[in-house]
Amino acid sequence: MTKSFNIGWLTLALTLAVAASSMAMRERMPLPGLLNSVQGHVTLGAHSVSVTPGSTPNRVLRTHEVLATQHGNAEVLLTPGAFLRLGHHSAARMVSQSLEDSQVRLIRGKALLRADSVFKHTLSVVMDGAITRIDQKGLYGFNARRETIGVLQGKATIYKGGSRFIVKKGHELALSKGQPLYNQKLSKQAFESGQLFRWSRLRDRYESRARQSVQQAIAQSGRWQGRGWYWSPFWGFYTYLPSEGMYFSPYYYPYGWDNWGWGGWGGWDDDDD
Repeated sequence: MTKSFNIGWLTLALTLAVAASSMAMRERMPLPGLLNSVQGHVTLGAHSVSVTPGSTPNRVLRTHEVLATQHGNAEVLLTPGAFLRLGHHSAARMVSQSLEDSQVRLIRGKALLRADSVFKHTLSVVMDGAITRIDQKGLYGFNARRETIGVLQGKATIYKGGSRFIVKKGHELALSKGQPLYNQKLSKQAFESGQLFRWSRLRDRYESRARQSVQQAIAQSGRWQGRGWYWSPFWGFYTYLPSEGMYFSPYYYPYGWDNWGWGGWGGWDDDDD
């Protein structure tokens, strides 16, 4: 009985500690550019970077700095609810770090932008002279080598050379130099077959679990501070919490609130790869 009693109190203490830590980190909302996850060989400027598991991320991609990967991947937080993920042998420069106009330039390689929340005219990506404004929640792919901008889910407005294009779900815009820009159907199989897509899907699985732990702590403590980034002490990175409702990520992992509690999370398989 005593042993069971002590374990119960220990579990309660850990739960309260997680809640308190989560709320404390929420009060310091990270600005666009924070490196939320790093895997493999990644450099920020001239220095190699890493994110120590369990520690609060503190490396930030500042305006005009370049984040580059060799055989590695990196996840950068942009506006609340938007993740930029770089593939192998890719590089990106932060153009604007403002919450009112967060803009990143893809210099080479591949990037995926996943947006759980979009505020009008606040989020854009520059590639090959084209500016892509993210208009809706969804998943967007940028390939500097193939010179394409794809929309797996969502909608984007792309500006280049005085022209304006609307690209919707299941389409991509080709930016080949010397060729007229054209909107074409996206090959979903090609989009989803790459290493970056698979790593991004794995990150989404971890994000979903991090949300569970933070939301459970909030539900038990009652200390809710509105939608935005929340620090997960157990998982060691920031995750995004919406204000209400239940949603699904582009990878079909659920996130959101179920009657202000922790529910509706059983819709995916741990063995999925």
